Amino acid sequence: YFPVNYYPIFENALRAHRGRDMQTHLREVGKLMAPFTQVAAEHPQSWFPIARTAEELITASDENRWVGYPYPKYLNAVIRIDQASAVVMTSVGKAREIGIDESKWVFLHGCSDANEVWNGIERQDLHRSVAIHEMTKQAMAMAGWSVDDIDIFDLYSCFPSAVEVACQEMGIAEDDPRPFTVTGGLPYFGGAGNAYTLMSVATMMQKLRATPGAKGLCNGNGWFLTKHSLGLYSTTPVDGEWQRQVPSVLQAQIDAGPTRAYDEFPSGEGWIESYTVAHVAGRDPLGILIGRMSDSDHRFVAHMTDEGDHVARLMREDGIGIKGTLATNDQKLNIFTPLS
Repeated sequence: YFPVNYYPIFENALRAHRGRDMQTHLREVGKLMAPFTQVAAEHPQSWFPIARTAEELITASDENRWVGYPYPKYLNAVIRIDQASAVVMTSVGKAREIGIDESKWVFLHGCSDANEVWNGIERQDLHRSVAIHEMTKQAMAMAGWSVDDIDIFDLYSCFPSAVEVACQEMGIAEDDPRPFTVTGGLPYFGGAGNAYTLMSVATMMQKLRATPGAKGLCNGNGWFLTKHSLGLYSTTPVDGEWQRQVPSVLQAQIDAGPTRAYDEFPSGEGWIESYTVAHVAGRDPLGILIGRMSDSDHRFVAHMTDEGDHVARLMREDGIGIKGTLATNDQKLNIFTPLS
């Protein structure tokens, strides 16, 4: 239900897919996000203009408390931010009519919008976004560009997994020397609710005006890697007629893709596919699991049993692959109890 619970589940699924141990993966996450803090530190409108090291980002402390394992506070977006921005869109004719200097003109070369399979539990893979993959192909084809042509990125960065999945689906190496943000990203620059992308587009316009002819990419994301948009920009005018495909065509293609069945009230044996440990002030940590039933391979959602130290165990050792039994309690909560 909450992004702070879902994105760390995606993160652990990515870790499993890449075959990394818990600490190695967390160090890589820190290395990915530290440059975001450096950009935020230099942006005059940043909410948290503080450069931090990778180690600072991933080390839990009183100031950097756990929120949803494997994310301490510094790896989470902060939604309650007081910021605003504006983008003015006109035709070329209107821009000339009202006297906007041509040095300020930025053109949209390619774009795409698509929704992922709406419910995360039904997606084929928890570490992927088919929508981002297909949307990027469509926008690049529209512009006649490739990802290698992009000079300036702003990848939506509510949580590290959103950046990692975007890199994976767009074909960008996570150690690519090109910066991944023009603002500093949601956890460091800020962004009022889901309005962050407007901030990134506004800043991208400034960057492109300062570097005529450069190519920029901004992507947006909503809910749980669910709703996606992408724009490709440059001060160079579009060559030929600007035209886009009706978004419903791509959406129909995504909607026709495979999905996974799930059991709303699972009973029997299953195993953990991914998980997080949610930390809420004043409450005991809560293990939230997505897994598969052993007999049917259907997905399930469950809480780790609060008996014993099984919740704490999920932060000490890799919980992915742990086998257990599932039952629904009197409150209609699915409870997972490890077999060992």
